[in-house]
Amino acid sequence: MAGNIALDACIGAVPLLGDVFDVAWKANIRNVTLLERHLAASTRAKRADRLFVALLLAGVAIVVAAAVTVAGVLSVWLLRALGLV
Repeated sequence: MAGNIALDACIGAVPLLGDVFDVAWKANIRNVTLLERHLAASTRAKRADRLFVALLLAGVAIVVAAAVTVAGVLSVWLLRALGLV
């Protein structure tokens, strides 16, 4: 689903070509079709959904931890460079 939207956004941003592409590529309709297929296979989908959410949360936690670490290191470096520590 994200790929459909990303492709639509990237190519849709190009003047003229994006307009023609938007007429032919219906990302939202494709995503509704994907959701309907996903809901039809609900038993297998539940396990895959949980795994996807767990991996997504782990990825967000890693990005946040990296951002906090970088911000901390840069803060210490800046304070030392200014002679405040």
